[in-house]
Amino acid sequence: EEENKELILVVKDRGVKRIAARLGIQVDEKLDTEKTEKPEVYQNHLPIELDEMVAEAGPVREEETTLTVNPFTGGRLLLAFGVTCFSLLVAAYFLFRPRLSIIVHPASKEHLFRSAATVGMNLGEREVLQGKLPIKVLEKQDELSVSLTTTGRKRVGHLPAKGTVVFINSGTNPIIVPKGTVVSTKAGIKFLTSKPVVVPKKSTRYELGVPTGEIYGQAEVEVEAVEKGTVGNVEKQTITIIEGHLANTLHVVNSVRFTSGEDRLVPVVQEEDLRRAEEEAKRQVALRAETEIKGMAQEGYLLLPELTETEIGQFRAEQPLGTESNTLTVKVAYKIKVPLLSKTHLYKWLEHNLYQTLPDGFRPVTNEIACREIKAEGNLEAAKVSVLAMAKVRGEINRDKIMQAVAGKPLQQAKEALAAFPEVGVVEFTGDPSLEQVPKHSYQVRLIVPSER
Repeated sequence: EEENKELILVVKDRGVKRIAARLGIQVDEKLDTEKTEKPEVYQNHLPIELDEMVAEAGPVREEETTLTVNPFTGGRLLLAFGVTCFSLLVAAYFLFRPRLSIIVHPASKEHLFRSAATVGMNLGEREVLQGKLPIKVLEKQDELSVSLTTTGRKRVGHLPAKGTVVFINSGTNPIIVPKGTVVSTKAGIKFLTSKPVVVPKKSTRYELGVPTGEIYGQAEVEVEAVEKGTVGNVEKQTITIIEGHLANTLHVVNSVRFTSGEDRLVPVVQEEDLRRAEEEAKRQVALRAETEIKGMAQEGYLLLPELTETEIGQFRAEQPLGTESNTLTVKVAYKIKVPLLSKTHLYKWLEHNLYQTLPDGFRPVTNEIACREIKAEGNLEAAKVSVLAMAKVRGEINRDKIMQAVAGKPLQQAKEALAAFPEVGVVEFTGDPSLEQVPKHSYQVRLIVPSER
């Protein structure tokens, strides 16, 4: 394959020489000394099996012989072939190279979609793709105490009524009235004597030595009402009853009206106070529940506050109805049940719905889905949940669709045609400035879709 070079083979076998002569190879009997010293000469034994040919030639005397091969001219053909191929490649490049580049930026937008599902504490994970999401329920129990000022008022005795009564003795012997003797009115208002007193016996009245009548013995003593307040303010001559054994021997009467008894108003627990206390306790439980619900949130779960249940126990008033008190304290026990929805289950369901609601020609940019709004209605056993979610989507560019829309059209019309595709954002044309329309052959148009950053 090399030009202007000679190939010299040194052999000793006469049979080989004879074969070389048949093949038209020049045979020299003597080897030129200068040629053997040239570095271009390669000596080796002939790398072919010549046993059969040697057998035909017969035994001969061995001697050294030099075979000279004329320069091989096939290299020129290879050079010509290479030049031809290169020319064809250059021609093909200029013929098939793109004359126009269309840069299509896919449209990106936020895709809002709404999904509805059923949630419940008795549902399982296998039903997630069917729109049935399980929830777990956390419980917390506590007690709350509420105190408020009573509004009821009651009139009670403040000072007991005091006055004097007169004991009258119609007997012939003096009688001692001990301290604490009870006297009363016919209405049952009782009074006590404040000290002991001796009621003298009756005596005879004389005029000019002649008895004209009898004078009953009398003794005046102070009494005090048993019950405080104005209830003891009685009219004169209304205290006429003596309780005990003295009732058979003495008489009693108050000669003046009693007026010293006083009343006062005191706060008291009434039904309205109990009702207000219960309402306030319910309000306080609701406020406390809001705070405690937030504290019961767990990582990887969403709270569903609309489904939260609060159970309130029986109210216990420390001051019963009618108790004299400035304040009323009510205690109540409560239980909070908080539902938690697994984000894994929710986003699995949202992802399933996302691909069903994707606009034509769009695909999600990432697997991220944002929950914009979630509403629940029902109870812990079964509730309907409505979720408004958002996912970023990007137009999916179809080369065949693009080429069919713009092939052979003027550049401005091509831009307008591509702008009509919702999945296409910005379109740019670059390339041969002399072009006025999009080439019809697809190999002359290069479509570039930049990757999203």
